[in-house]
Amino acid sequence: MGYVLFISTYYMKTHNSKIITVGIITVPLSPGRKYYQVCGDSYISTAHSEWLKSAGLSILAIPYTTKDFQWYFERINGLYLPSGGVFASNSREYYNCCKEFMKLAIDANDNGDYFPVWGGCMGFQQMLIIADGKDNLDNFLERFDSFGNLELPLIFTDEGVNGKMMAKAKKSNPDYIIKLMSEDCTLNNHMMGISPEKFNKSKLLRNFYRVVSYNYDRKGNKFVSTIEAKEYPFYGVQWHPERDIVNMKYFSDFFASEVFKNKHIILIPQNKRLQKKKINCMTYSGNIYKNCYFYWHQKTSMHNKNLCSVLNLGDPVDNRI
Repeated sequence: MGYVLFISTYYMKTHNSKIITVGIITVPLSPGRKYYQVCGDSYISTAHSEWLKSAGLSILAIPYTTKDFQWYFERINGLYLPSGGVFASNSREYYNCCKEFMKLAIDANDNGDYFPVWGGCMGFQQMLIIADGKDNLDNFLERFDSFGNLELPLIFTDEGVNGKMMAKAKKSNPDYIIKLMSEDCTLNNHMMGISPEKFNKSKLLRNFYRVVSYNYDRKGNKFVSTIEAKEYPFYGVQWHPERDIVNMKYFSDFFASEVFKNKHIILIPQNKRLQKKKINCMTYSGNIYKNCYFYWHQKTSMHNKNLCSVLNLGDPVDNRI
């Protein structure tokens, strides 16, 4: 934490108070869900933003409906694809937005503009489908019994434990790697994913990413749980480090150290920031996240911020998250 804050303070003092910013693509509200449209157009769990802020990063919410891909890209220092309640198969617009930003990230890195990307759970799955190169939104991912707060240790591959993501821990804190491998410390809440077998069958996917770790679901089915790109600063986790800020600080600090390498310095005007409201979303998220930011891309007669707050209180829920 101290190392990242030191970099942040130094950078801000020597670069005209420039704030290091990660763009998070907002998640569509699920059609058919109880609070669809009343609560806005999209949302992001506060767990994601707080996890990134704990590493000294600022956040910019990017509407998944945007067509201003280049404009946003030039104003962020890294990209974060969060978890959420939709799938690529039922939200093609969201997938296309992720794909456009991934293309920009690849082009930027190819041209010497170091630009990192992190994907979590649903975001991780978008990265897999994009890298496979066939836009197979309906059938590429496989089903797993890993929903409902399944806690697991990581099973590292030889290539993964010697890769970029785990390099600092291996050098200066090997006990942390042992902890990740021996304790049920990574939280899983996914129904879709990919097996190592299917991962390796996709030539484009296996050439682009390496498997850092894998796990087994409740039925003994093996799934890829962590990846990193071989030639790019792109990282993905099928699990949820944002749900445990303290114990997973290593990963937020690692991503922040990557983001601080980016040199974008164009400021973001306040009028380009989405309207948002922080709401208790335990009911909406199926008791996974306590609070979410709901975003209004534009004002319409279907939106009602006050009604959204009342609806999301719902029945008494477990607030332990």
